[in-house]
Amino acid sequence: MRVVASVWSERGWLGPMRWFGIGLGILLTAHGAYSADDRFIEGYTRALLDQEYRLSEAVVEVADGVVTVRAKDFGGIRTQELIRVLEGIPGVARVTVEGEDGPSAPMAVPGGAPAETSIPSPWLPRGLLFEPLHADPRWPHFALVYRRVLDSGLVKNGAAANVGGTVALYRSRPARSSQWEVGLQAGSFSLFDLSATSGSNDILNTDFSVALFYGYRSGKVSGLVRLAHQSSHLGDEFMQNTETPRIEVNHDRVDFKLSYDVLEWLRIYGGGGLLLRQSPDGLGVGTVQGGIELTSLTTYWSGRLRPVAYADMQLHERTGWSYGQSVMAGVQFENLRLDGRAIQLLVEHYTGSFPDGQFFTQKTQWIGVGLHFYF
Repeated sequence: MRVVASVWSERGWLGPMRWFGIGLGILLTAHGAYSADDRFIEGYTRALLDQEYRLSEAVVEVADGVVTVRAKDFGGIRTQELIRVLEGIPGVARVTVEGEDGPSAPMAVPGGAPAETSIPSPWLPRGLLFEPLHADPRWPHFALVYRRVLDSGLVKNGAAANVGGTVALYRSRPARSSQWEVGLQAGSFSLFDLSATSGSNDILNTDFSVALFYGYRSGKVSGLVRLAHQSSHLGDEFMQNTETPRIEVNHDRVDFKLSYDVLEWLRIYGGGGLLLRQSPDGLGVGTVQGGIELTSLTTYWSGRLRPVAYADMQLHERTGWSYGQSVMAGVQFENLRLDGRAIQLLVEHYTGSFPDGQFFTQKTQWIGVGLHFYF
């Protein structure tokens, strides 16, 4: 689960978040289309817990649409995933999951679509077992970012346009406490010069990446292994205006990541990788990565905004093991969601080697602001 540095509560740190859900059954009843009583909700809940989550020993209580699930051991099941699924049952107003450590506060999805309530198919499952690395400059996602570069002769006012995502193709639950999945990941990362002398927003470089991945989760621990390819392409205007020769920069690599949800609001991760094939020849093959993510348990503006903060650190042998750091902070719009994902408005600061194409030998530093959607 995503990190939250909710140290801004007036009544103590990390206080439980108050949440008021709007059940689908209530909405449909208001429109005269559907009616569901507590017995239906209880039966549906028990069926889901037994068949999908193997929690036949869990205690289920339903009162006026409020569902309470109690169990001594949830077998590593992510409680927030369970809450989202149960909230999608017609007629449910709110869900509370209680274990040995007490109730788990649900993270609201105001205005969001109800979760899938049928027994999920193993093909094209919703969500991901390994959550995105938000501050990783090369994690495929949708983004539009303005950057003011502070320390580079390449560009002063730039814009980054990213398109991409991660899709799980097949997921299996071999045991109650663990799941694994395989899928595809792809993205493009383009850098534009907003103050080009040509008068147009010249494209400087575009990187393309594609990967086959294996994801795993057991309780608070998740992992990712990728076999990936990346290629870089200089912009035509940039080559023409600067007479910069194009260097074929591409590589195949294998990398792995491990993530641990320390608390409901705190996540840490780390890993490394190796280049299997690279161009030009002679590039260093080793990479090391680590980071931390914070996601506030408290929301603001009637539940619309959730503060978030992320930091990512990378070292690459091809740059002499120089240090690169990306830090982002901002808000997540809880009322603007698609498939459980929300749009984020983030300010960022980066220092280190350029992550773009053949410019990786150049040092840079920038500050920026942009919209991000991690799919």
